[in-house]
Amino acid sequence: MTDLLDRPAVAEPEGEPDRPGPEPEARPAEPVVRPEHWLLAALLLGAGAIHAAMAPSHFGEWALEGAGFLVAAWAQLMLAVAVVVRPSGRVLRAVTGTSLALIVVWLVSRTSGLPFGPHSGHPESVSIVDGVCVVLEGLAVIVALGLLPRVARGKGVALVGAVGALAFATAAVASPAARDHAAHSHGDHGTAATAGHDHGAATGDDLGFSDLANGHQHEHGNDEPLTTEERVTLAQQLAATAELVERYPTLADAEAAGWTRAGPFSPGLGTHYMGPGFSPNADGVMDPEDLLTPMLIFDGLEPDAPLAGFMYLAYGTSSEPAGFAGPNDHWHYHQSVCIVIGADGAIDTPFGADLPGVTEDMCTGVGGQFIEYTGYMVHVWTVPGYESPDGMFTELNPRITCPDGTYYRIPIEDLGNRDTVCRNP
Repeated sequence: MTDLLDRPAVAEPEGEPDRPGPEPEARPAEPVVRPEHWLLAALLLGAGAIHAAMAPSHFGEWALEGAGFLVAAWAQLMLAVAVVVRPSGRVLRAVTGTSLALIVVWLVSRTSGLPFGPHSGHPESVSIVDGVCVVLEGLAVIVALGLLPRVARGKGVALVGAVGALAFATAAVASPAARDHAAHSHGDHGTAATAGHDHGAATGDDLGFSDLANGHQHEHGNDEPLTTEERVTLAQQLAATAELVERYPTLADAEAAGWTRAGPFSPGLGTHYMGPGFSPNADGVMDPEDLLTPMLIFDGLEPDAPLAGFMYLAYGTSSEPAGFAGPNDHWHYHQSVCIVIGADGAIDTPFGADLPGVTEDMCTGVGGQFIEYTGYMVHVWTVPGYESPDGMFTELNPRITCPDGTYYRIPIEDLGNRDTVCRNP
């Protein structure tokens, strides 16, 4: 009976040799994500976040520059993901190449300046924001190349490093330097200048800006806080300038309405235009009619030169006028200015108001009247895109530069019939 419990024999087909079963299909080995890969991802994430946060500020300076920041941000963020999803040799080489390229661009921009764009040749200053970013990129190169010491590849050290990288990036983005990172250093012709890129800061050269002042003006510090009543009154007064922005957006619009040029273009001051029937404020009180009749300031000489600001005059006062509400309107006057009054009453300053060395003989030679001291005047920088980084009422606006981005002027004897005092127009 036991033979019934045995497994019945299966006959093998004749002539068929034994065949081995199919081999299991080989699978590629899964990439191993090590602690240093997480550290590398954090470094890339921090640098990418900084580039993304700073992009809007740089878009305000130059669209291509802002786009470059976004491209850098996306490249670093995508590489951060790739590093922890598939940390292959190709990904690590991409991290190294991208990081090194961004570091080189940063070094050039901080030493000799980028060789193209509206700010070409102007070195930018180093701030905590870009300093942290380039440090993160340098560390990313070290980790990607496998140069990290073995003792630093442990989970604990890598975790601390990753958290530290993200913390430093967060601190940089939240720092005061990031709030106007591109706000007053790109003093380019016709656009806003930015804070994080102080032209010439790397070499101590301010590109001639400190040589512009002529005459008496306040040393500008931080604006003082205003009372509620002062804020309301000032807002009402400045509403008149908003109306002028709408009516005269370009130099061509002003000329079409009968405004005439009063002197050459000067960096920091622009080109001043006087309206038909202009008369200076006699008492220094900002009455409604006075608020609507300033001189217009344009950034350039071409028909499409944009409106940049306003100048109000108070020639009838012997001391600084009351002017605008609050203590922050800084009135000033100029010295040794030549004024030519035309047959139609238009006033011209053929030598400008800032070039030193104007003499009475020079003024007489062009049929002008030499003035030792002008009356009081104040500039108002409320035009969008031309808000002065030094204050709304400062005499000079660093956003208004010569076409080459500097503030260098020609000697007075070289002015002749030129319509600009810029050395490189």
